[in-house]
Amino acid sequence: MKKLYFIFLSLLLFSACDPRKANTENPSDSPLLHPTFENVNAEKFHELIQSGAGIIVDVRTLAEIQQGFIPNAVGIDIYQKDFEEKIKALPRDKDIYVYCTVGARSRQAAAILQRNGFEKIYNLDGGIIDWARRRYPITR
Repeated sequence: MKKLYFIFLSLLLFSACDPRKANTENPSDSPLLHPTFENVNAEKFHELIQSGAGIIVDVRTLAEIQQGFIPNAVGIDIYQKDFEEKIKALPRDKDIYVYCTVGARSRQAAAILQRNGFEKIYNLDGGIIDWARRRYPITR
């Protein structure tokens, strides 16, 4: 009986020391299951902005924007301290189309937009470089 008690106690002790952390989070609440931004190619991005129902946001620096931008884009530099404050001023009921040079900064911006309650965010994968390569319009 003592041997059985010792084995039971040992198993209990070892199972309590499991280094894996238990997942107490509700899996349906995971942002990975409900992404609110979508990476799209230049063709899809062009198609989406043609509806005119959203806001195009260029997150590049002013110097980059001065070299050319997608028509009707609003410039909000992701490197500026007030970036988050400026995006909070955007209407949350509109689709947001975000881009940068190649797509990395705009992915960051999309995540920030998501964190701030925006629900329909489209990131131009490949950025304005892919946009220009496909000969879509650029304002200079």
